Amino acid sequence: MTRATSIFHIQNLPIALMLFCTSAFGLDSDRDQPIKIQADTAVVNDTDGSSVYRGNVIITQGTLEVRADEVEISTADSVVIQIIAKTDKGSSMLAHYQQQTNAEKDMVIADARKITYLVQEKRLHLSGSARLQQINNVFTGELLYYDIGKGIVSLNSGGGSGRVNITINPRKSSQ
Repeated sequence: MTRATSIFHIQNLPIALMLFCTSAFGLDSDRDQPIKIQADTAVVNDTDGSSVYRGNVIITQGTLEVRADEVEISTADSVVIQIIAKTDKGSSMLAHYQQQTNAEKDMVIADARKITYLVQEKRLHLSGSARLQQINNVFTGELLYYDIGKGIVSLNSGGGSGRVNITINPRKSSQ
């Protein structure tokens, strides 16, 4: 193990918390909330700006919630660039992401074997049993790309015999 790499249990996370300074696409107030990380183990590498959390990982900050068997966080200049949440092979659980996107309490909820959140680009990439719910609309497929800033969802069946599925519900009028 190099000097710059430290392996520690979750109760020694102050350094990791300083690395996780996100500029999420959710509520502005989320950025002002404390970041809470729970896991069985964590590895933080100060040299390359990466951290890996394993074992029933739960990360919360305001309305943002990420749950997975493993979460990798990449930073540059103390700014989070990418978050990858994934499940172990053979696990019945899917990685989970959710965040309230506006004051009207609209939530984005995503589940997949692997979720890659490109923070600066405001994009989610979901692979393996991908499912995205935005408001009451549900999108499923093997691969799913969501441009959060533009509100564009792109789905792919992954080339197998499966198909993409989309359920679009009418917005309820406020009368």
